[in-house]
Amino acid sequence: MMSQDNAELKNLIAKLKKIIKQLLSVLSEFYNFDFKEIIKNFPPDDFSKISLNAFKISDVKINNPIIAAPMAGISDNAYRIFAKYLGCSLTFSEMVTSYGLILNHEKSLDITKLTDFERPCAIQIFGSDPDIIANAASIIEGNADIIDINMGCPVPKVLKTKSGGYLLNEPETIGSIVKKLKEKIKKPVTVKLRVGWDEGKINILEIAKIVENEGADAITIHGRTVKQGYSGKADYEHIKKVKSNVKIPVIASGDIESVHKAKWVLDYTGCDGLMVGRAARGNPWIFSDLLLGLLSTSENREAGFKNQSGESLNNPDINFIKNYFNISNNLKVDFMLLYIRFLIYFKGEERAVKEFRKIIGWAFKGQRDISSIRNKFFKINTFADAEEILESLR
Repeated sequence: MMSQDNAELKNLIAKLKKIIKQLLSVLSEFYNFDFKEIIKNFPPDDFSKISLNAFKISDVKINNPIIAAPMAGISDNAYRIFAKYLGCSLTFSEMVTSYGLILNHEKSLDITKLTDFERPCAIQIFGSDPDIIANAASIIEGNADIIDINMGCPVPKVLKTKSGGYLLNEPETIGSIVKKLKEKIKKPVTVKLRVGWDEGKINILEIAKIVENEGADAITIHGRTVKQGYSGKADYEHIKKVKSNVKIPVIASGDIESVHKAKWVLDYTGCDGLMVGRAARGNPWIFSDLLLGLLSTSENREAGFKNQSGESLNNPDINFIKNYFNISNNLKVDFMLLYIRFLIYFKGEERAVKEFRKIIGWAFKGQRDISSIRNKFFKINTFADAEEILESLR
């Protein structure tokens, strides 16, 4: 576990809270809704404390449905801290190999290091051998609030090791992994799945029942098959069926990009939580938009939540609009300047700046007239370079 005493980190957290207070004001104006009144019992600078349809994963309380997905190369300490304070009730580590943990690889162990500023946090492990996964989990159990096993990753190099999504072809192995984990560790155990290997082998309901019977404390389901990767659209019908047939919490994943999509998926599937992944790349404020947008609909808009065009958002057939809330460039620049400072704190300037190149690209993707300077994003080498480019975007 990382030290919690560093004054620099605490100073960065204080600056993040200050920006979040500005975001609260912007969101209140956007939704024409007095959030301050309904969240008066919660800190106005830590949205993760807001309670909305809270549930539990074993003994871990999840305050609201908004959950930050594990994403390789993205879901690091800085990302998780932003996600938490912007509204996520549960964060995840990047996926870490069970073999790397067993072999004491520094890179693998680094992925599992957490601060208290990003909790509750699940550490996600992948592998194919039930004993190795269980032993790996026991090594890092003390750091984690939850141990999650990835059984849905579609990346070819993971599938080649018979891990991730490949396990959907081996329901017995999945059951054995969960059983071994429950015997080995005391922390809650969850699994992340897809609906099946391909369209001809949709077996999520069978597997969900197996993992529940073996003691899993919650299930996350991405609404695509392994073979789909991220193509096509997520299918929520299979997630709905699982939720209707198991008693443990179910979290829906796939294409959660806007408040109205989030509301519809929750209503349609009956799921306990929503896992947000790709829509949050370079766009961490989406977590606040989703949470506060859902909060506003639950408080006073049950009669029919509408978008800015007056379109009803309760109809599953509408054309869902991606990221329909957008913050001003000034606030976006403030967020990004602080984000790179967090990255530098955790990783040092050289590594942080290189990783920030893709983040700044995502943050300003699609912005009008951005093409003329997009190439500069991938040439920054210092914080000063990043600061100069960001300030020019105000």
